[in-house]
Amino acid sequence: MEIKGLGWYLRTGDHPARSMARRPGEILSLNEARCFGCAACVAICPVDALDLSNLLVVIDEPTCTHCELCIPICPVYALFFEPAPQKKITSVV
Repeated sequence: MEIKGLGWYLRTGDHPARSMARRPGEILSLNEARCFGCAACVAICPVDALDLSNLLVVIDEPTCTHCELCIPICPVYALFFEPAPQKKITSVV
């Protein structure tokens, strides 16, 4: 098996994250008080699930593969996983 470096994955877009399973019941979240818009996470995301708007990261959760490359690259630890909000079920009587 050939081992490839991060630079190769970033150049080609052929990253193993494209086939990774999502983390069931969790979503990627941003601590807006910590984020200062450096865009390191945006640059490393292999599936373009992160974008920068008004110096804050915007997460496209359906696109995110939960590869976790963005979490350790953030210099202020602004990205993290948390439980997904529960959908309220209402019954009509």
